[in-house]
Amino acid sequence: MTEQLNLITGLTGHERKKLFAWVASLPEDKIIEIFQDGVKRSFQLKGERPDLPGRISKYCAFVMAARKGGWDTIKGKGYRVAEKEQYDDFSHLRKANAAILISRGRKPLLRRKILAYWGEVKELKAEDMGFRTISDYLYRKRKLKVSATYLSKLWKEVEGNG
Repeated sequence: MTEQLNLITGLTGHERKKLFAWVASLPEDKIIEIFQDGVKRSFQLKGERPDLPGRISKYCAFVMAARKGGWDTIKGKGYRVAEKEQYDDFSHLRKANAAILISRGRKPLLRRKILAYWGEVKELKAEDMGFRTISDYLYRKRKLKVSATYLSKLWKEVEGNG
């Protein structure tokens, strides 16, 4: 029966539970509209699928009415029938979030800790050790977890392009 409900409504059981929680959060007049639309859809569904029992067709009709009522749109936190304008809103959000992450960069705390041991890093580099070895050394002896790539980047910033 669950598979049949999934096929008719287009939603899994978990998604249907979210849909009902969303419907419960709506104002009462919107819930009444969804119920009324569900009644209309149940008659349509009964015409298309006469083999379904009445209670299942009414349940599926209510789910479909709630989807049409806005659950699948941005307001309902679903994205199936989002319009182009709504998709553009989300692309702006994604770009803004990416810009925030890029602007933050590495934590300055890690940079300060590494620079506190910069003398040791210079000594090890002068002995022709690679950044992976230096990174391992800092982790084992100073409990600083830092990548070799970040050490290389920091080396270029502090010591120049040498």
